[in-house]
Amino acid sequence: MFLSDKAKDSIKVGLAMVIAYAIALYMDWDRPYWAGLAVAFISLETSGQSFNKGAQRIGGTLLAAVAALVILSLYPQQRWMFMVVLSSFVLICTYMKSTTRNAYFWNVAGFVTIIVAVDSASSNEPAFYTAMLRIEETALGVITYSVVSAILWPKTSAKALYGTTSQLSRAAASIFQDTLDNGFSRAPRQYLKQQGKFSALQARFEELSNIAQLESYEIWEVHDLWKDTSKLWIDYERAIEACRQNIDDVQGLDLEKHLPWRKQYMEEIEHRLAGIAQMSSDDHMSYTSPQREFHVNTSDTTGLKQLEKAALSLYVNQLKNLENITYQLYEINAVIFGLHQRSDTSFTITHPQKNYIINIGALKGAFRAFLCLWVAYIIYIYVPDIPGGSVLLILAGVYSISLSTDPYIRPLTLLKIGVPSTIFAACIYLLLMPHLHSFWSLGAVIFISVFSISYFFHSPEATLGRMFGLANLVMTTGISNNQTYSFSYAVDQLLVFLIVIAIFTGVSTFTLNLRPEIQYLNLLRRFFNGASYLLADQNNGITSKDTVWRRYLRRHYVNEIQNIPHIMRGWIAEISPKIEKSELIKIIVVLEALSIRLTVLMDEFKTAEENQFYAVLKQEIHGWSIQLKTDLAGLVEEPSGKALEAAAKEREIKLPEIEETISKAMQRQNKDEVELGEQLNVYRILGGIRSVYQALEDYEKQSQKVNWPYLKEARF
Repeated sequence: MFLSDKAKDSIKVGLAMVIAYAIALYMDWDRPYWAGLAVAFISLETSGQSFNKGAQRIGGTLLAAVAALVILSLYPQQRWMFMVVLSSFVLICTYMKSTTRNAYFWNVAGFVTIIVAVDSASSNEPAFYTAMLRIEETALGVITYSVVSAILWPKTSAKALYGTTSQLSRAAASIFQDTLDNGFSRAPRQYLKQQGKFSALQARFEELSNIAQLESYEIWEVHDLWKDTSKLWIDYERAIEACRQNIDDVQGLDLEKHLPWRKQYMEEIEHRLAGIAQMSSDDHMSYTSPQREFHVNTSDTTGLKQLEKAALSLYVNQLKNLENITYQLYEINAVIFGLHQRSDTSFTITHPQKNYIINIGALKGAFRAFLCLWVAYIIYIYVPDIPGGSVLLILAGVYSISLSTDPYIRPLTLLKIGVPSTIFAACIYLLLMPHLHSFWSLGAVIFISVFSISYFFHSPEATLGRMFGLANLVMTTGISNNQTYSFSYAVDQLLVFLIVIAIFTGVSTFTLNLRPEIQYLNLLRRFFNGASYLLADQNNGITSKDTVWRRYLRRHYVNEIQNIPHIMRGWIAEISPKIEKSELIKIIVVLEALSIRLTVLMDEFKTAEENQFYAVLKQEIHGWSIQLKTDLAGLVEEPSGKALEAAAKEREIKLPEIEETISKAMQRQNKDEVELGEQLNVYRILGGIRSVYQALEDYEKQSQKVNWPYLKEARF
């Protein structure tokens, strides 16, 4: 009988935990549960992932030890300055956790600094001893789990990466076919589910490609190509969504007539994606050069109106972008899997320059951790008989830092997970452990308990339950060579947890107002404010000088409109059941469409800066974008969409004017004098403006189905 992956992973965690405790107890180290915590928190699916997380935990612990010792040496007798500097360092670590790739490193650095500094300040042990002990215990846990994971049913990240590449390319082919066949209109839920699966695979691919190079020389040799591939899959995801946004605008056209190469184009793209899946699945295949003889820019526009030409031009440009991305994906994967020579590739992948942007959400999460730490510190100072003592301060910091990236998790959810897991650990501590007389019996209890928690909370959705279960088991049992048993200790553990959750809830409610309905509305207003600014900036660019500050704001608001719809999804699950959540999700789908259409439009405006034909129509286009900016600014004040009814009527009046303006401009400019690229660029700008108008109309229609009065109602 074969064991499932879930059972194998649980056995590895349980066995590593027993070995870590055995070594720590044999060495007579204080607080062996620190080694147990390291095992609990670094156990992941593959050896590479676990090793990477373990390395980050050790690195974060080293930084924390240095920071704690420095803070203690600077302010040994000044408790308020001590807390000012400690909380400021924690604020920085919490912010960095949300804005860098090595999030776990900064997470560990933040809460371990609190543990070492507070524990040293409130105990008789030297600070250096506490810091070194924490490093030793952490290293023990990391090394133990890494060895067990490498020996027992090892899973390499390289193998997982190849499997993910195959799944990702097949998912890409499926979503490509559904997109061009307008599958979203027929079955929107199924399409969105498929889109979510692709996004999850793409994120997993990016993570594994970064980790696998650490454990596989073959991947390290071409790690730059894996990085290029990851960037191209991100581009593909965005390009396919941009294409979907424009499908409805061209559905009424005879695409077989206007784009005679479309069928051949679709067959070739599907062939390329299937080829990538074959390469990564180790199926024997020979390299076949991708076909590129169809002319994506050519189209028969006979009989089309000007705005229909604009929509078709925008659609063709998106197809061209998809063709280029899939061509590059196929060629790079052929090099990675040894079917093609690197020197034969005729292109290079340009990675965007990373410019710093202040992350508002991360700043709020860091500020909440800062306030939680201060509230706990004041309680600790002025309420000397508080249960747990310094443990209260430590746990307040640990929970607030760890949950800083999940602001939508309700305190009730934490209580439902934390209270039962604490009671479960207390039962083991009070009812079983006093009857154990050897490490063999203790090891059996540890193994069974850890295995059970890991097994029943194995799925990604149950990660929070798994972490709480293992952490509370390790902390509540407090296993050591000088074991004592106290009912009041177990009760204090539960009381400290409840007080920490109360602090967390109070800070969240009275400072940041994290009620889901309010956050949903605030994010909605932020989105429309960002969109309005980008259009205003585009219009101001005609007369104003481009400054460093303007460029920063432009990056900031582009980042806002791209990320806010994703953030809004996290809040929907916690919104009151009296509001139909499916309608709120549809609002987000419309916002995602609007985000992509605005981004595409901004890119086309940038391309048009040197366009002579665009200069002829600049003033008219400026007027239309001013109206769009006004509509979006109105949504900042009133996000229910009522003001858009007039805008929709005005759009119906203006469309014929737009077509007449284009026709006159084409007549004034001799058609032969206008380059095809410039002409298509202007058509794409007009198509982009039209598509943004259409997205606003969709928002207005969808907003009528939302219970706005209840969503805005003031409640505690």
